[in-house]
Amino acid sequence: MLLLSAWAALGWAFHTFVAVPTGWGAEPLRLQWDGRDVEVLRPMMLSVVLLAPVLWIVRQYTLNDLPEIQQHLTTLVRALVIAALALGLSRVVFTTLESHVTAVFLVDTSASMPDEALKDANAMVQEAWKNKGEDNDVKVVAFAKEARSMEIAPGSEVVPPIIRPTAEEEILTTDIQGAMRLAYGLFPQDHVKRIVLITDGNQTTGDLLGETYNARDYGIKVAARTFDYEPRPEALIRGFTFPDNLLVGQPYNLQVEVYATRAAKARFRLWQNVFKAGPAKRVDLEPGINTVQFPTEVFEQGITRYRVVMTLEDEATVDTFKPNNSYTETIEVKGKPKVMYIEGERRKRSYLPRALSKTNIDIETRSARGLPTKMKEYENFDAVILSDVPAMYVSTGQMRLLDQYIRGGGGFVMVGGENSFGPGGYYGTYMERIVPVTFDGEKKRDTPSLALMLVIDKSGSMKGQRIELAKEAAKATVEILQRTDKVGVVAFDDGYDELVPLQSASNRLRIMGNLSRLQPSGGTKIAPALQQAYLNLEATRAALKHIILLSDGESDPANIFTELLPAMQASRITVSTVSVGREADRGLLKRIADGGGGRHYFTADPYSIPKIFTKETSQVSRSQLVEEPFRPRLTKAVQAVRGINFSNAPYLLGYVSTRIKPGAEMILASPYKEPIFARWRRGMGKAAVFTSDVKNRWAVQWLKWDGYPKFWSQVVRDMMRVDTEETFPMELAIENGEGVIRVDAVDKQDAFVNNLKPIVSLKEPLPVPRNLPEDKDDEGDERPDGKEEAKKKDDEDAEEEADDKPSKLKRKTRQFELQQTAPGRYEARFDLTEYGSYVVEVDHLDEYGDSIATSRGSLTWPYPDEYLTLQPNEPLITKTAEIGGGGLNPEPAKLFDPEGEAVKFKSELWPWFLFVALGLLVLDLILRRLRFYGKTSIPWSKVAGRG
Repeated sequence: MLLLSAWAALGWAFHTFVAVPTGWGAEPLRLQWDGRDVEVLRPMMLSVVLLAPVLWIVRQYTLNDLPEIQQHLTTLVRALVIAALALGLSRVVFTTLESHVTAVFLVDTSASMPDEALKDANAMVQEAWKNKGEDNDVKVVAFAKEARSMEIAPGSEVVPPIIRPTAEEEILTTDIQGAMRLAYGLFPQDHVKRIVLITDGNQTTGDLLGETYNARDYGIKVAARTFDYEPRPEALIRGFTFPDNLLVGQPYNLQVEVYATRAAKARFRLWQNVFKAGPAKRVDLEPGINTVQFPTEVFEQGITRYRVVMTLEDEATVDTFKPNNSYTETIEVKGKPKVMYIEGERRKRSYLPRALSKTNIDIETRSARGLPTKMKEYENFDAVILSDVPAMYVSTGQMRLLDQYIRGGGGFVMVGGENSFGPGGYYGTYMERIVPVTFDGEKKRDTPSLALMLVIDKSGSMKGQRIELAKEAAKATVEILQRTDKVGVVAFDDGYDELVPLQSASNRLRIMGNLSRLQPSGGTKIAPALQQAYLNLEATRAALKHIILLSDGESDPANIFTELLPAMQASRITVSTVSVGREADRGLLKRIADGGGGRHYFTADPYSIPKIFTKETSQVSRSQLVEEPFRPRLTKAVQAVRGINFSNAPYLLGYVSTRIKPGAEMILASPYKEPIFARWRRGMGKAAVFTSDVKNRWAVQWLKWDGYPKFWSQVVRDMMRVDTEETFPMELAIENGEGVIRVDAVDKQDAFVNNLKPIVSLKEPLPVPRNLPEDKDDEGDERPDGKEEAKKKDDEDAEEEADDKPSKLKRKTRQFELQQTAPGRYEARFDLTEYGSYVVEVDHLDEYGDSIATSRGSLTWPYPDEYLTLQPNEPLITKTAEIGGGGLNPEPAKLFDPEGEAVKFKSELWPWFLFVALGLLVLDLILRRLRFYGKTSIPWSKVAGRG
């Protein structure tokens, strides 16, 4: 009865003092003990104590004969074990208030911090360490590009000296925000937190003020230290000023901004590309901002690089950092369109330049080996024309470089001739990927020029004249083929019969005999027979592979369009079709011909079948060089041919046979519907072909035609680099060590232009050595007289300049897209890989892929930002101390004064209860195994098992 009463009392106490006040465990149980807060986070686990009375019930039935007092003591210890476990499971938390202070000193070791400031920082940290007291602590973080925590041995009397890193790349960046974030992890939880900034405030990455607000929200006070020291001796070039809309040959004054901390005598040299732009200037610099002017002019259109080099007298006393003694910037100068014309026949390369010279286009003529081998050679050209140049003079590397130029926005036209396209050896080369047509392969000794499969309907509807005329057509086809050609015949009805296996056309008697066995029967199934013809052609070697399909009925298309035609296109197999009679499925056969790159014929007169077969065979098997007079036919009206009447144009006397690629535009066509002038977009540029020539072989009559210069000037202007009147403003900046591009797309009606696809072409700078050689009067060359000599000198010196650079890097072009971030706003970030000037061009494409506007600009990163700012950023330091609440220049004694501030520190007591439970378990084991007094009532013989 007493036991039940105790159990009921425990239950009532748990219900009254634990369950009800906490809402049955919804809230912690809060208590006060010795003036401190105690919380039980999981109060319902205290219900485990209700198991304790069970131990006394179990004890009444125990079999041991220990003394009764010892048994009660054992039961009590076990009850205490349950109580300790219950307290541990309930997570009792003891809250204390601590006012110990930990101060973390963040010391700037970047290049912009003077040695005197770093020395003072060491002294301040040592003084704080000496005056911190026993209960407080000091930690040190040294930072520049990376932040690192310094180890201070416990009990040490001094702090290890804070030194500047020796690696140059480590001190050229200042990231104060990163150092503050590292400091957060160094604070003990039970200490008041302080941060002391020792820096010049010239951050090059990160956001100091934003992180200071974060620290304030975390309860961390931020103080800062300023230093009053003499600025180090320094002279640097800060930038250039150019006039707007700079034109070729326009005289102007280039203004160079120079900053100096002390008076100094300096000598300046201006370079335009790789030439000295006039004599050197000697200037007496005054402390502060100085402006140096260079009278100069731009000699050539396109991308022009300016570089100024400053040499100082008595440099050791007036200058500290040498890398900021030079500055490079790139501008784009507009002028006449410039075309690179490469002609394979030296004696005939005057016709096109003579025509274009009348249309205000600057053309540079080169020999067959003149295709550039370095991207820098393309920079000043708007378009490239390659005319009748054999493939042996153009390497794969040059082709790839040309493709890179086109994708970057350049224009390219490949012109025909007996040494161009397939006849010139370009079949299967990288050039075939660039242009909008495919080339026929060069004929090899054992390779037939043509492999032809005839697929003939022999269903019941073909009986009578139709089947006989089909036989006649097949025989006539065999007759006109060359002996090196191959021919095969597959006849079909419900199934198919390989009537003539694919073989040499020289086996005429055998082929004719097999054709005589052709007899009509059954229904019409085209797909199996067409597939067999494809398999035969796929397994043979031939420059041209063609199928002629004849049918007079209807058939299930089966896998023709889903499998066969795509496979044929991949294998360069073409298909032409012939529909015979009104019952023929003309729609199906025309679709097969269109998908197979061939022609479709229809005839209601069976006697026309042989003529159609012989015409088709003659057309597909003729030579790649088509030398017969023709007048090109306009197939699509575009800007490049506007205002030209081709119906009255003189005849062209020949062209090279090619095939248009899917997705390309055929603008002029031959009588055989082959491309004469075709184009397509490739990357940001365009590539086109003109399969006739521009000389006095095939275009001899065009040379005297007034439409000849008009046609070619319009082609060049259509193909040249994009230069639309519509431009969107672009902002270029450097933020946190990254380049930033922002474009606001607003049209002329002040409306946002959304859903564009802006393609960025980013030209990286040529690497400039950080340790520039001393500029002497006799070094370098003045620009030579004469444009040709200047261009030649530019090319030679540019190659030497690139090769002499320590990094051995070449100019690279990167392409990527801007992402829309707001109505009309497009942005992107990119890595800065080299010091120098970056040229940025953005082509804004609409949903149809057409260019509607451009943006152009340049971004200069002349040298590390650490070398740009010489004075401490005192406004930023002051604002940081104000926001952080720690003040400026705190005294060490005040630094460790908590000023009434205390940190609530919660200690969880469950580990202690666990230790108590383990100790009680050991005590319980002792009480159960050892008899402390009295004797046992069990005989020893029973214990030993003998009784």
